[in-house]
Amino acid sequence: MDVITAHVTALERSLRGPRRTRRDMVSEARDGLRDAAAAYRAGGYSPTQAAVLAVRDFGDVREIAPDFQDELTARQGRLSALLFALAFPAMMLAWDLFLWVTDSRTVTGPPAPLVSALSRIEDAATLVVGAVALALLVASFRRAVSVRRLTRAVGLTGVAGAVLCAGLALAMNVAGSRVAVHHATADPAGIGAYVGSAVVMVLIIWQSLRTLRVARHHDVNPAP
Repeated sequence: MDVITAHVTALERSLRGPRRTRRDMVSEARDGLRDAAAAYRAGGYSPTQAAVLAVRDFGDVREIAPDFQDELTARQGRLSALLFALAFPAMMLAWDLFLWVTDSRTVTGPPAPLVSALSRIEDAATLVVGAVALALLVASFRRAVSVRRLTRAVGLTGVAGAVLCAGLALAMNVAGSRVAVHHATADPAGIGAYVGSAVVMVLIIWQSLRTLRVARHHDVNPAP
């Protein structure tokens, strides 16, 4: 493995964040090193000497990685915040639309007072989580905000929102078991709604944990 490839590989291994962004950043670094090495070769240095000089000018991985990681951490936080800001309200609207279209009351009777109360609480919680995620997304473009803390806040928002909404949904299904059983067993659209919601929740939790891991990696590898 040549000097430039080894240096770029070490840099890539030290970074965590969105795969595509990380790949693009590493590819740009590799191209820059090769251009620098080509310039040294044009100046009369051997290929090995030129590569070593290019790597020296570029900087040690421990010195340059924190700057790359800053950008990756910020990008991870923004992507997750955007996802949460859209997914939570969209899921709420989708369920409201589904219940309105199917009008489950014609099959199971009016919802119990507890179910109605839990539904209102979940709608409010969903909107709050979406609003917090949107606020964090806006804040991520301000240089004064700590990238690490903001990204961690985004990840925690996703986890808290998923746990809260899933818990309230479970409580509603237990309290309104007749409606839940009907939609989950006798209504194809209801089965699809439950499966779709479960998939979205799994994606939100997965994205939240990934975001927290990136923020934690930023803690372990702070900027000098």
